[in-house]
Amino acid sequence: MDPTDLLGTLESLAPSVPAARRFSYRTHSNKEAFMTDDDDSDMRQIGGDFKTVDAKGDDANGKTHNKGLAMVIDHDEGGEMPEIQQRAVESLRNRLLRTEIIRVLRILDANDSNTGVNWGPTNAARDPDADLLSLVDGSGDKRGFNPSLVVLGGGAALKRVIALRTKTAPDEVGARLTDEQLADFLKVERVVTLNARRQSTVSTKAKLLGDVAFAYDARKGLSKEDPSNIKRFVTPTTSGPMRVHVIPKMKRTLVAVEHYSDIICTSDVGIEKLTVTFN
Repeated sequence: MDPTDLLGTLESLAPSVPAARRFSYRTHSNKEAFMTDDDDSDMRQIGGDFKTVDAKGDDANGKTHNKGLAMVIDHDEGGEMPEIQQRAVESLRNRLLRTEIIRVLRILDANDSNTGVNWGPTNAARDPDADLLSLVDGSGDKRGFNPSLVVLGGGAALKRVIALRTKTAPDEVGARLTDEQLADFLKVERVVTLNARRQSTVSTKAKLLGDVAFAYDARKGLSKEDPSNIKRFVTPTTSGPMRVHVIPKMKRTLVAVEHYSDIICTSDVGIEKLTVTFN
C-alpha cells in the first residue's frame, strides 16, 4: 500500500471549504483591495459627497460532485474477511485522493504564469533558493501579498538539493533544510514537497508533479467568500469526509468509497510556476 499521507497532502495543496451540495462563492481580482487615490480624489469638498468606489468580485454558483469507486471481492479470495475489506477501502480511498491531487495540479497548470530556470552544471550561477525567492516575490507583486504556499515537485526538490551540493561553493546547510525550514526562509506559511507517485503505464510509475514548483495562495480555514487562488469545496457525508459501503452479495462482497467535492480556481492572480531544467 502507498504509505504517503495523501489526505494531508491534498489538504495542504487545496484546503477544504465546507459547503452544501449547491453553493455560491466569490471570485476575486484583488485590484480594488490595493488601490490608492494619488489624485487626492479621496478629499471631500464642502457640500459634496465622498468618492464612491466599487467592491470588485463576482458571485458564482457551484455544486459538489459525488465521486467514488467500488471493488467486488470474491468470498473465495477473502471477501468476507474484515482485514481484506479494509485493504480494499484503503486502496480505493488512496486512488480517489490521488485523483483529487491531480485535479488540483491541472487547475494550477491551466492558470499559471511560467518561468524556466536551469539548475544544472552548465549554469555556473545557479542558485535554486534565489529562484524560489523570486518566484514568491513575483507572485506577491501580482497579488498584493506573498503567497501562502510553495509546492515543489519531487523532481524539482531533488534537483534543488543536487544543485546546492554541487555549486562552486556548496550550500550544505541549504541542501539539508526541511520543508518547514525552507518555508521560514521563503517567508511563506508552508512548503510542500510532492513525492507521491501514480501508475503512468502498465509497467512504470511517475511522480504526480515532476520538475516544477508552484507558488500560490491557499490558506487554511477560509470561507467561501475569502480570497484565495484555489478552493476545494467539500460536502461532508454522514460518516465524515468519506463514506464507506460494505454490501454482502451471494459469494461476493461489494466495497465502495464515496465523497463530495468540487475544486475551483477562484482567482488566477499570482499563480506562479517555475519549470526546472538540469543540463
